[in-house]
Amino acid sequence: MSRARRAFIDVDYEHVNITNNIEGSVKTLSYTDVASGESDSISLSLQDRERNWMNSWVPQKGDHISVNLMFHDWDVENDSWSIYCGSFEVDDISMSGPPPSCTIGAVSIPRSTAFNEEERTKNWEEITVQEIAMEIASRAGISLHYEAEEIPVKSMEQDKQTDCKFLYAVCEKFGLAMKVFAERIVIFDEAVYELAVPVMDLKYEDFTSYSYKSTLEGTYTGAKISYSDPVTGEDHIVEIGGGDRIKEINEEADSVTDAQKKAIAALNNANKKDTTFSGTIKAKKELVASNCVRISGFGVPDGIYYLDKVVTKISGNGASQQSFEAHRVGYRLDNAKILLDAQPAVTKAGSVGEYTVKKGDTLWKIAGQTLGSPLRYAEIYELNKDVIEEAALGRGKKNSSNGHWIFQGTVLKIPAAKGSGGDVKQ
Repeated sequence: MSRARRAFIDVDYEHVNITNNIEGSVKTLSYTDVASGESDSISLSLQDRERNWMNSWVPQKGDHISVNLMFHDWDVENDSWSIYCGSFEVDDISMSGPPPSCTIGAVSIPRSTAFNEEERTKNWEEITVQEIAMEIASRAGISLHYEAEEIPVKSMEQDKQTDCKFLYAVCEKFGLAMKVFAERIVIFDEAVYELAVPVMDLKYEDFTSYSYKSTLEGTYTGAKISYSDPVTGEDHIVEIGGGDRIKEINEEADSVTDAQKKAIAALNNANKKDTTFSGTIKAKKELVASNCVRISGFGVPDGIYYLDKVVTKISGNGASQQSFEAHRVGYRLDNAKILLDAQPAVTKAGSVGEYTVKKGDTLWKIAGQTLGSPLRYAEIYELNKDVIEEAALGRGKKNSSNGHWIFQGTVLKIPAAKGSGGDVKQ
């Protein structure tokens, strides 16, 4: 007689296999697999009747733990498979009772290195995204898997950021996905993965619960980014797409190509939430973050979806289920036309008021709030150039990069609104 379908975990703790030691003590194991933007994680909850985890077995932050999820006779007899979750470092320990229990939380990002703890300030110049990632990976003592085109970076500043946070931001700017898995940084082009053949079909009857959402909120039909030609000094506006929902992007760009990449990435990142689907099903080995699945049998929600997050749970009685979050593919605006229009030169104008820079402000944002159009940011810069540059030098920067860097507490003069005779465009 075959044994019933069952799932269990195989665990190495500090490079010692403890599977037999914790057999019968596991309450739940939750593994969160994320495609990009945050670390993978696990949460292991254990009964502690003998109070071992409170005494001789007490876990320490920074301990290494690796987990395999094991599935036996799952869909049919002899259908056995496993999921390797990767290597993690313990970052959270909690105990409660009675009855006594211990919960161990761990993340895939190496927390015991400078990668995720030490803030750095550095100017990266004449480099590529891959070279930035290679240097950061080397400093963290982990490997790099880079699966994307070569993207040049003329200049970029890491301003009091950890390597981890900075590299995530760099990848996001250029439309790349990044995660840390099995002690290596993985960077890939999410757009390519979205074109992959679905790994499986999920039908209505497969789900114990589901949720579908289609929204316009926070999504856009186009994007607009300012760009200053480093050779001619002319200001331009790069427009991607069109329509009436335009995302205004305040981002420094080195060239029209750089502006195009950043505008497209920002637009596509925002539009991921246009159509989303989440659900809970019996565990499937094919459900891995960054894979695509086909949803069918629902009607309007039917389609191909990219898995952003998959959470696999195993309980002590051998049951297992997976919950996932996904977005529908096909939303990307990668081949949009680009309109490049030189903006009129701006002369210094008389001011009609003052504005004190707050945390998180940009000239683009201030111009939108005070002048009714973010495209008038250059007027504010020209009127306050000396003050802005002096503040940048005082913070250790070579310059403000044409007003890209402004600092809290700086008092700016605001030019007159259009029609009041205070501003002049030539």
